[in-house]
Amino acid sequence: MLGLLVKAFAILLALGLAYVSIKRALLPKGKKAAEVPPQAPKKAPVIEADDMVRCPACGTYNAAGQPCAVPDCPTNRT
Repeated sequence: MLGLLVKAFAILLALGLAYVSIKRALLPKGKKAAEVPPQAPKKAPVIEADDMVRCPACGTYNAAGQPCAVPDCPTNRT
C-alpha cells in the first residue's frame, strides 16, 4: 500500500515538473526590468561637542535642549 502511494506521488511530481518545463518553454519571456544601481549609504549626522550638554545630576552628555536620556536620572523625576 505504501509503495503504491510512493509511486503515485512520484508520477504526480513528474507530471508537475513536465508541466512547468513545457510552460516555460512555450511562453514568451518578459522584458527584464532595468537594474537600479545601488546607492551609497547616507552619512550619519555629525554631532559637534558644542551640541552636547552635560547633565548636572548624573553626568551624562545629552543633546542640547533635550531631557536627560538616562531613565534613572533625578532630573527626569516629576
